[in-house]
This record gives sequence, C-alpha cells and structure tokens, in this order.
Amino acid sequence: MSTEELTVEEPRTRVCRTCSVEINAASARCPYCGARQFKRQPILGWRGLLVCLIAVAAAVLVTHLVIDAPSGALRYEPYRSASLVALVPSGYSDQLLAGPHGTAIAGFVNPTQAADSEQIEASAPAGGTPQARMLALAARLRNQAGVAEGSLGHVVVPGDVDVWELEYTLAGVDHAVFAFDACSQTIGVTVTLSADSVGLLDELSLVLPQGAAPICDGPDFSNRDRADTSVPLRPAA
Repeated sequence: MSTEELTVEEPRTRVCRTCSVEINAASARCPYCGARQFKRQPILGWRGLLVCLIAVAAAVLVTHLVIDAPSGALRYEPYRSASLVALVPSGYSDQLLAGPHGTAIAGFVNPTQAADSEQIEASAPAGGTPQARMLALAARLRNQAGVAEGSLGHVVVPGDVDVWELEYTLAGVDHAVFAFDACSQTIGVTVTLSADSVGLLDELSLVLPQGAAPICDGPDFSNRDRADTSVPLRPAA
C-alpha cells in the first residue's frame, strides 16, 4: 500500500503598490500599509453604458416602426378614457360605446370600410381564465351559421402577458379575438379586431392587444355606485 504525497500549491503573490512588500495577489488592501491594490471600477464602464444606450435606441426605433406600421399605410393614435387605454388606427371613428358598471368598453370603426373595426372590453371580475373564455367563444361560434373557425392558441406579448387568440371568418370578414387578464388577474380583457383582408388583420394584430389595457383604478371598476348622480365618475378637469 503506497501513500501519495499531497502537493500544496502556494498562493500567488504580488508587490504592494505603495510599500513594495510582497503580499497575497488576491488581497484588496495591503495588510502592512493598508493601501488599496485595485482601482475602483464603475459598475458598467463606458462599454456597458454604450451597449445600454444602443439597446434603448433600438427599442425606441422598433416601437416607432411597429406603431407606424411597416407599410406606412396604417398609423396609430393613442386613446385614453377614464378606464381604458388603447392604440387606435388613425382615422377610425369612436363608436362611443357604453357598458354597465363593472365593464369598460370602447369601439372604433373605419368610416370608409365598416368591416374594419376594433373593440376593447374589460370586465370585473374576470370570470374564468382567458383560455376558458376563448374555448367558450369557440363553442358558440361552431353553432353559428356561416362561421369558418380558424386557429386557437396563445401568444406571449411584451410584459410576459399570456394572451389567448381565436381567429374566425364570417361573411367574408376576418376576425381575431384576444383574451387576457389584467390588474392582478382581477379584470378580464377581450380585444376584437375585424378586417376585410387577412393582411390588414395581421397588421392590426402587430400592435393589439399590446396597446389595449384597463386602468385598474378606473371609475368603471370602482366600488362607487353609478346610480348615485352625486358621485362623479370622472375627476374634475
């Protein structure tokens, strides 16, 4: 039986920058004179800062490209009510829709082509998962004459929001319905897009439903009684 000799590797050393005493190479300070051995380095450095600036500039550029649409034919304008925010194709008319207490709804239509429309509805409570709501809608559509049902699946939009999408065609008009939850899953959101061409529908879907969301503390979702006319639904301007 043989005994192997263990070789202990001695730690590397370096010369102190101030007093020239040989010290451990990993020491941040000299144990004799206390002098700092390494210069303070910024967290990012100029290279890291440059990368961050380029990333921010790229994000802004991509956002503008999406909102302005690749073809340049479709542009978007911001819409904001007391309870909803959305991006709306430029030139679309507000249908001035109204819903009961607990539901915020907004609808827009192309004045030159009624088949092109956008509607956002947000309801509290959410009422089932987004997947369950889409499955229920698909079941109703299967019983509706003239409906050609398309794909049903889910996508993840910016902000890690899990969105379920259902596509179908009715009377020559293509529809895409999106369902997701917002405000800590307390409000169920449904976005319906309609267009007379698949190309236009795809272009609309680039921005929505990413650009549609409820305002969590909006009047439509508060506990205030809408029947009480003494309580304003909107804050005074």
